[in-house]
Amino acid sequence: MKKQHHQILVVDDEELNVRFLSQFLIRKGFAAITAHSGEEALALVASESPDLVLLDAMMPQMDGFEVCRRLRANPETALLPVVMVTALQRPEDEAHALDAGADDFLPKPINYTELMSRIRSLMRIKDLHDELRTNQDALEEKHDQLLQLQHLRESLTQMLVHDLKNPLTGIMGCTELLTMLSENMTEKQVSILKKLEDNTGTLLKMVTELLDVSRMEENKLVIRPEAVSVKEVFMHNIGELEYMIEKYQLVMDMHLRDDNVMVWADRDLLMRIIANLLFNAIKHSQKGGKLTLTCEWQAAEHRMYFAVADTGEGIPAEYLEKIFEKFSQVDLKQRGLKSDRGLGLTFCKLAVEAHGGKIWAESELGKGSTFKFFIPSSMPSA
Repeated sequence: MKKQHHQILVVDDEELNVRFLSQFLIRKGFAAITAHSGEEALALVASESPDLVLLDAMMPQMDGFEVCRRLRANPETALLPVVMVTALQRPEDEAHALDAGADDFLPKPINYTELMSRIRSLMRIKDLHDELRTNQDALEEKHDQLLQLQHLRESLTQMLVHDLKNPLTGIMGCTELLTMLSENMTEKQVSILKKLEDNTGTLLKMVTELLDVSRMEENKLVIRPEAVSVKEVFMHNIGELEYMIEKYQLVMDMHLRDDNVMVWADRDLLMRIIANLLFNAIKHSQKGGKLTLTCEWQAAEHRMYFAVADTGEGIPAEYLEKIFEKFSQVDLKQRGLKSDRGLGLTFCKLAVEAHGGKIWAESELGKGSTFKFFIPSSMPSA
């Protein structure tokens, strides 16, 4: 908040100069305080926080140049406007004042019209700086508050995830047991049981992803790389999602250099990356569409390249990066766009980056999307 009147500290060892200057400033609408030595000036700056200092250069014991240097050396007063006033007339004297840190230099006898112009100019700059500092302090306070809220949200999220995961795992185990005993059930009962199993599996997957995303963001998820068969990863996920592929009557295509292609990666994470991307591709495909899984060794870059492509509705260009953001599906749904549930794509991004790789999406509306990623690898084949 600005002071009602700008306060100016007048520093001069001659009482007549101090009195005349301070009275002039008061008539011009400023508040004036006075000091008769360098030591007194520094003490008043510390206690009164003036808006500007009119500082005589030639004073006994501590001169104006030394006062100015000390003001500039103190972070609290480094930006305090200082106008050096002196009877010294040589160009090198002005240079000496500016080198000491003065913002401006006025020779004696003082031209009061020029003095007012210099004061008003420096006051405008100081007011802008004070406003900027106030806004910066407010932003830093808001930033700290947001960080605290974020930490609280993450803590609550982890607590909820842990509390949800155990009962969901129990429900999943019960549904699997019931499925084993489904021989005497009616067709409708089997159908209901299948829906229960599918929905419980989806919820458990979402909860697990939320927990893993939280761990990855805190660098707490351990990566355990090993030699992994790419074909095994592809075939396992195709088998797991076979019922969905058949339901949508999708054509499945797979491009591998040979059946023995290996990649150095965390087996479980790679499985889940491909599972998420393939599930996402199926869900966004049109009936009778085509899915393509690709893997190729890029020798020049020493990395394994993967792609999961579909022939679905496509993604608007402005959302190709946003879809990997945490909880981006909330914004997409609000805009009426079909989006992935949970944190599947966020998980994929963090898992790929944990391997030192990169993931991105390419899409053309009405023709489909391709999710691509690479993982640095030193093991292109078995």
